[in-house]
Amino acid sequence: MKIVNKKKFLVRILEIAIIIGTIILTILAISYANKIRGRIAYGGEYLIPVLGLLIILVIETIYEESESKKRGGKNGRK
Repeated sequence: MKIVNKKKFLVRILEIAIIIGTIILTILAISYANKIRGRIAYGGEYLIPVLGLLIILVIETIYEESESKKRGGKNGRK
């Protein structure tokens, strides 16, 4: 497999790493919070995947803006 667009490939790898990281962090945070509370409850630790999603959206926006600037112009046309 030949990688044609290295920047896009790196962005996708980073997004996958963020998704895996937020899943692991959420599981650990829920476990830790339940141990601290001494009971099963719902708190802010369930919002960690939303934070991961926001990070991915920011990365995608930065990537798309850099690609549109590379192509030139507002609409990506020269």
